[in-house]
Amino acid sequence: MKSRDLHLRRFQLTRDEGDWVVYKEYRNNVKTKIKAAAKDHIFNEVREHKHNSRSLWKIINKIIPLKEKETQVYSKDPKTVAEDFNLFFTSVGRNAAATAESLAKDNNVALSNPLSNVITYPSDQLFNFQSVTCTEVKRIIMAMPSNKSPGPDKIGMRVIKDCLPIILGPLTHMINCSLMTSTFPDLWKISEVIPLLKEGDHEIASNNRPLSLLEVVSKGCEKVVLNQFSSYLKEFNRISSHQSGNRSLHSTETLNIFVTDTMLEAIDNKNLTALILLDFSKAFDSVSHSILLHKLSCIGASPEAVKWFQDYLTGRSQYVRIGSTKSSARPITHGVPQVQYYHHFCFASILMICQGAYNRVTLIHT
Repeated sequence: MKSRDLHLRRFQLTRDEGDWVVYKEYRNNVKTKIKAAAKDHIFNEVREHKHNSRSLWKIINKIIPLKEKETQVYSKDPKTVAEDFNLFFTSVGRNAAATAESLAKDNNVALSNPLSNVITYPSDQLFNFQSVTCTEVKRIIMAMPSNKSPGPDKIGMRVIKDCLPIILGPLTHMINCSLMTSTFPDLWKISEVIPLLKEGDHEIASNNRPLSLLEVVSKGCEKVVLNQFSSYLKEFNRISSHQSGNRSLHSTETLNIFVTDTMLEAIDNKNLTALILLDFSKAFDSVSHSILLHKLSCIGASPEAVKWFQDYLTGRSQYVRIGSTKSSARPITHGVPQVQYYHHFCFASILMICQGAYNRVTLIHT
């Protein structure tokens, strides 16, 4: 590039046709090398995330030219808008739970107490956290996508991976301290929320979807918990065999195959087939913490493990950021974090509530 710029300045001084030809050769050479470097970068990104479809689509979307998005301008002060949005987002779960109770009361539907059902297991069949090694933590961190947005600390996954040889020991110690003491660091409970417009007027909070950004280091701890708890559920058969969502080697395809096979078998037996589809409105936002913790206990989590989940859920807060303007933090009293790792087995526990009510029918869920 320096040679290209040098020949450009020379041509500007001499206005000689030969100098112009030489400059064009250097210019074209630089363009070719830039294109080759960009191609190699994209190839390396695809190879690094070849097993993560979500990251692959992000890479593809970056390559495809997009129309320029209009800059959103708010008629109110951005600080006021951020405060209003945060108030709405933090009240969604509480309002959804209250609406459900009101609907049940208006329609004379008696809600059973989910806390009344107690299931006990022998002590050797209870789930307890185990200490993790540096090797396992390194494998988890290196397998995480590098292109995720950072959380409130603004430290991205690329930085964590670059610094991993130095911070691996302390990071592993922090995760083990969390698991062994049944506590979750308070700084990891703060989330930064970015409102993403779904449709309509962008100044109306309900027209926006909240995107929660957490510290990337906390996701490593959550992944450790997910791996250990998922292994326990699989070993002791504590999760429905019909669940296709959020399970390894399962997808909507496996669900469609199972549903189709079940219906065809019923047709062969000359039976009537009825398909009931249930949509859990605000499922993650309106989850009762006490019911969720009880269900985790019912599928085999030990008191110490339940205490960790309780500390993970309580004391959480969030703030909304619009541009560079941040709202004040507000507490989160309902729901569970919709993060990539934790909500997998939370949702499985929620579905156990339904399974208890419909134990005489085949329940298929995703």
